[in-house]
Amino acid sequence: MFWGRVASGTLQAGQAVTVFPSGQTATVSRVLSATREARESLSGHSGGVVLDREVDVSRGDWLVAHDSGLEGQRELQVTLAWMDNQPLVAGRVYWALHGHRWVKARVKAVVHKLDIHTLAEEDAQQLETNAIGHVTLSLQEPLLTRPYHASRVLGSLVLVDTATHATAGAALVRA
Repeated sequence: MFWGRVASGTLQAGQAVTVFPSGQTATVSRVLSATREARESLSGHSGGVVLDREVDVSRGDWLVAHDSGLEGQRELQVTLAWMDNQPLVAGRVYWALHGHRWVKARVKAVVHKLDIHTLAEEDAQQLETNAIGHVTLSLQEPLLTRPYHASRVLGSLVLVDTATHATAGAALVRA
């Protein structure tokens, strides 16, 4: 039995699911709420799921509807709010926390900085503290993402400094 929160869509008995990132497949046998067996679990709700076979699911893994069309991404375009005292520059490596999964993320490029008064895009080589910009991240392992406007859960992540473990930035997935 696995417990978690439905990030989007509906989870119901008889549904074929794939474990991300392992790719193992199974079918949902039962769906449970906190107090009883349920027919389904809806987006945003927490619940349990019993699968028809043993599969290896670890903290940070996702159960994905087999027909969802979602695939792991190794490169992300994000809008990033930078909070660290050290500027964000291309080439630096951070921990990316997406749901409960930690992966290394390298800043591939600082594409633009946003002028917070006009929202105009300005050329930039780095982001200073409290700056917001568009950034390209290259991930060590694929993450299951969607643009933030389509899924708040799948479309957000946090960047953490690998040395200090301080939260360095908050990102919204653009594409």
